[in-house]
Amino acid sequence: MLVSTEMLYVAAAVELLVVAAHVLVIGSVLLARRRDPSATLAWILFIALVPIVGVVLYLAFGRVRIRRARKRTGRAERRVRTILSRHDVPGRLLGARRETLEERTQTQLALGNALASTPASQGNTACVLHDADVTYQEILAAIDGARDHVHVEFYIVQPDAVGETLRDRLAQRAAEGIEVRVLCDAIGSMALPRGFWRPLRDAGGHAAFFAPALKLVARLRRRDRLDYRNHRKVVVVDGRIGFTGGINVGKEYLGLDPRIGRWRDTHMRIEGPAVLSLQQTFLQDWLLTTAETLDDARYLPDCPARGDCVVQVIDSGPDQAWPTMELYYAQAIAQAQDRVWITNPYFIPSAAVQAALTVTALRGVDVRLLLPSRSDSRLVTQASRSYYGELLESGVRIFEYGRGFVHAKTMVVDDWVATVGSANMDMRSFNLNYELNAFVFGAGVCRDIAAQFAADLDSATEVTPETVGRTSLPSRLAQSVARLLSPLL
Repeated sequence: MLVSTEMLYVAAAVELLVVAAHVLVIGSVLLARRRDPSATLAWILFIALVPIVGVVLYLAFGRVRIRRARKRTGRAERRVRTILSRHDVPGRLLGARRETLEERTQTQLALGNALASTPASQGNTACVLHDADVTYQEILAAIDGARDHVHVEFYIVQPDAVGETLRDRLAQRAAEGIEVRVLCDAIGSMALPRGFWRPLRDAGGHAAFFAPALKLVARLRRRDRLDYRNHRKVVVVDGRIGFTGGINVGKEYLGLDPRIGRWRDTHMRIEGPAVLSLQQTFLQDWLLTTAETLDDARYLPDCPARGDCVVQVIDSGPDQAWPTMELYYAQAIAQAQDRVWITNPYFIPSAAVQAALTVTALRGVDVRLLLPSRSDSRLVTQASRSYYGELLESGVRIFEYGRGFVHAKTMVVDDWVATVGSANMDMRSFNLNYELNAFVFGAGVCRDIAAQFAADLDSATEVTPETVGRTSLPSRLAQSVARLLSPLL
C-alpha cells in the first residue's frame, strides 16, 4: 500500500509539472505573439491537442526569436551598407530622377525603401526566363563568360546530373582563376553528400551552407529557431549580370522526376544597376554565414544603364521589423487599376493580402489566381482551398493548373509592375524565410508575364462557386483543420 501511495504522489507531481509546463508555454505564446493572433491561436490549439509533442515543437520552432536574428543580421547589414557607401553604390542607383516616375510608382518605391535594405534603381533590362531549361542555359552561359567572380546562392542544390553540371562548371572556372562562391541552405540542400563541393574547393572555389544542421546543438544552446531558412535564389556574375526567381538546381525543375511530372516555373535575368542590389544581398548572406567580409570595388562595379526598367529588389526575412514581402505585395495589389494576375504554388494568404485581393476585386479589377491542382504538400493544398469560397464571393477568379506542378511565383499588376522571385504567398515566406523578389516597373516585362499567365490558363481548370459548393463534408473538415494550422506551415 505504501508503494502504491508513493506512486500516486509521484504521478500527481508529474501531472502537476506537465500542467505547469503547459501553462508556462501557453503564457509564453500569448506574450510572444501579440502581432499575430492567428499564429497564437494555432499554436495554442496544437499544444492543447498534442500536449507533449506540441510543447517540444513549439520550443524548437515556435518561439519568436526576431530580436536575436535581427541582432546578428543587423551587424552584417550595417557592415555591407558601410561598404556600399564607401563605393558610392546608393548614389549610383535611383537618385534624383524619382520625381519623373508615375505617382503610384513613387508610392510603391517609398514603401520598399522604408522596408527593404536594397534601394531601387533605374536603367535596367529584365528578361523573363520561362522554365528551367532556358534558365540553366542562361546561367551557365553567364558563368562561362565571367571575367572576375561568380556568386551563387540557392535554397536547393540536388546531387544529381543538374547539380553536378553546375558544380563542375563552377570548378572549371575557379581553376581558370575566377573567384567562385556558392551558398546553399543546409536544410534545403541536405541531400548533398559531404564531399559534393570538394571539386570546387580543390579548384580554389568556396562553398558554404546557411545554418548548418551539424551545428544543431550549438543553435539550440543559443535558443535559435530551427526553421529560419534561406529560401533565396541569386546568381551574380562580375557584378553586372544577375539572376533571381523561383528555380532551384535539380532534375525535378526540368520535369525529369516521374513523381512530380512537368514543372512550370519562372526566373529572371537582370542587367543594369539593380544587379548591385542582388550583389548586396549575397554579400550580406555570405558575411552572415562565413564571417568573411567581401570589401572590394570589383564586386560593386559601375553598371551603366542598359534599359528603361525601374527595378526594386525586395529582400525579406525574420530579422526585419516588418513583414516586408507581405506589405509590399498588399500595397501593389491595392494600387491596381485593371488587373492583378498571380501565380503561386503555396497560397495561404495573410489577412493583409486577402483583404487587398478582396477589396481590389470588389471594385471591379480583374483579379485572378493560378494555383496548383496538386502540390508536394497535401496540407498546404487543403489550406489553400479553404480560402476559395470567400475570394470567389468577392469576384476573384481562381484557376487550378493541371499539367504537372506550377511552381512559378509571379504577379503582374496592370502594365505597371511585375514580380518574379522566391517568395511564396504564405505565412512561411512572409514571416520565417529569407526571401528575395525583383519587382520590375516596365510594360514589356508585365506583358511577357501576362502572356505566360494566359498560356498557362490553357492547362488549368477554373474553380467556380458551384465547384466549391460540391465539396464533400470530409473535405471541408480537412480544409478547416488545415486552415487552422496554416500559420504553422
